[in-house]
Amino acid sequence: MAYENVIYEKEPPIATITLNRPQKLNAINDLMLGEIEEALGEAEADGEIRYVVIKGAGRCFSVGQDLSGEGTSAIMPPDPRLRSPLASIFRADVRLMERWRRIFNYPKHTVAQVHGYCLAMGCDLMMMCRTAIAAEDAIFGDPSLRMGYATINPLWTWRVGPKRAKELLLTTRYIDGKEAERIGLVNRAVPPDRLEEEVELAIEAIDLSAGGIAGADGEAPHVTFGRAAFDISGLSAAWAFAAGLHSISSVQRRGFQPDEFNFWETRDSLGLKGAIRERDAPFDGLFPTPAHPEGGST
Repeated sequence: MAYENVIYEKEPPIATITLNRPQKLNAINDLMLGEIEEALGEAEADGEIRYVVIKGAGRCFSVGQDLSGEGTSAIMPPDPRLRSPLASIFRADVRLMERWRRIFNYPKHTVAQVHGYCLAMGCDLMMMCRTAIAAEDAIFGDPSLRMGYATINPLWTWRVGPKRAKELLLTTRYIDGKEAERIGLVNRAVPPDRLEEEVELAIEAIDLSAGGIAGADGEAPHVTFGRAAFDISGLSAAWAFAAGLHSISSVQRRGFQPDEFNFWETRDSLGLKGAIRERDAPFDGLFPTPAHPEGGST
């Protein structure tokens, strides 16, 4: 199948999905997210494939949602000036949550290969994968929080624990690959020039361990018990709660009071890059912030 926004390749037992909007630093729009799902479906239907690697073309994994609106509607944060009814925003958030859950529950082993920026929706996509291996200088975080949104991803708590999740989400601090490994956000952080090799070695080790008494069928009980453990710990309820919280935050975000920063008004007057600079400027003296992207993205 031909794709416009991703590249699908296979070398059994591995399929690779490459996010392919390098000129936009792989900013995710509806078209790309739909093609990611289609490519995952193609790999799932292929009996030769047991592992799927997701990575980004060019300078980074992904900077998150495409805030320019190019090819984007349902996943783009709504403009508060449109006064969209909360119900329609909530329905859009629920649809997005359902897409994330399908990727999280994907029946084959997914591996995120992360370099450069891994922000906002890009970071969400990485967390949906079962294994994540990152370059030591990769940068993780969610800049949408700086616009007043609540996170739409409940997995922060499961990946790094409630104390770390609260710190990162309330301060909106970015972290590098080394810290991401230390707190458990990724499985391993490696030198950038060894990233691809380490991903291959990780898959080889998993594949060898799957050759025991259960063979490849050992994946079935692993997935079943893993899902049950997450559900018992409350993840099923958290998906719905996060969608509701995010939709409420979308109509109560910063920018309604005269002295508050309004991302949308600033984007209209200064352009997207200018709005991103204004958004991040108050945080630059508190935390190291990555260079601002050259494209229409977070």
